[in-house]
Amino acid sequence: MISAYENYVVQAMIGYYNYDYDMFFKYLDEGVIWYGPNEGQYIVGKDNLIKAVTSRKQDFKFHVDNVESKLISFSSNVYTLVLSFRLYSIHPDSTAKTYIQRVTVNGQKCRDQDGKFFWRCPFIAITNIIPKKDRQSSFAQLSSQTVLRKSLDGKEEDGKRLIFPGDNHSTVYIKQDSIRYIVGGKGVFCYVHTDDGVYMVRMLLKDVFEKLPGFFYRCHSSYIVNLKRVLFLSSRKITLYDSTEIPISVKKYSSIKEDIDKWMSEKSI
Repeated sequence: MISAYENYVVQAMIGYYNYDYDMFFKYLDEGVIWYGPNEGQYIVGKDNLIKAVTSRKQDFKFHVDNVESKLISFSSNVYTLVLSFRLYSIHPDSTAKTYIQRVTVNGQKCRDQDGKFFWRCPFIAITNIIPKKDRQSSFAQLSSQTVLRKSLDGKEEDGKRLIFPGDNHSTVYIKQDSIRYIVGGKGVFCYVHTDDGVYMVRMLLKDVFEKLPGFFYRCHSSYIVNLKRVLFLSSRKITLYDSTEIPISVKKYSSIKEDIDKWMSEKSI
C-alpha cells in the first residue's frame, strides 16, 4: 500500500509537469537544494527555485506514466523516497522525446508555532535515463552523477587521498570524498568516519582540520563535518544523509547556519 508520503510526492511531481506547482512549492523547505538532470544543474533555496520554475516558458508539453515509488529509508523525522516514471516531452515543433526519469526526494519533519507537525523537502535530485531506442537522443542524457563535485577553487575532485599518521607508527591513506565526519578523541587521537569504516589517526583535531579541503567545516570543538553530506541543520545538530546527527552549540547556531548557507549557495556539491 502506498504511503501518504509517497502519494504526496507523486502528485506533486505530476503537478510539476502539468505546470501546476501548488503542491510542489508547498512541500519545499526554505533552504531546499534542487539538482537537475544535467551535470552542474542545481538551485539552492526555495525562492530561487520558484523564480526559476515560474519564469520559464511553457513551450513543452509533458505526459507522465508508469509511475513507481519506493520508500528506501524512514525514521521518525526523515525519509528518503525514489520515484521512477516514463516522461514524454513534446517540443514546440511537435517532435517528442521519451526517457525514464528518477527523482530522489528527502522529507524532513518540522513543527509549527502551534506545535503541529508537518513535512518539508530539503533535497531533490532528478536523473534522466535514456531508453535503449532513444539512446542517441540529444534531449535525454544519461547521468549517473547529476553534478560535478568541485572543491572551493572550482576544480573537479579526483579521489585524492589524504595522508595521516596512524597508531603504532602506521600511515593511513583516506580518500577525502569518502569522509563523512571526524571526531576528536582523547589525547592526540581522532576518529575519521568514512564510507568504508572508521579510522583512528594520531593527530589533534585542529591539525587534522588544517589538512582538509574547503568543503569540511568545524561545527563543534570535537567535530568536523563534510558539507557535501549535510542534509539539514537545526539549532542543536547537523543531520547527514545517512541520518548521523552531529551536535552543535546552541549559542553558535546563527554563525554556523550563516557559514553553511553561504557555502551551500556558492558551491556546486
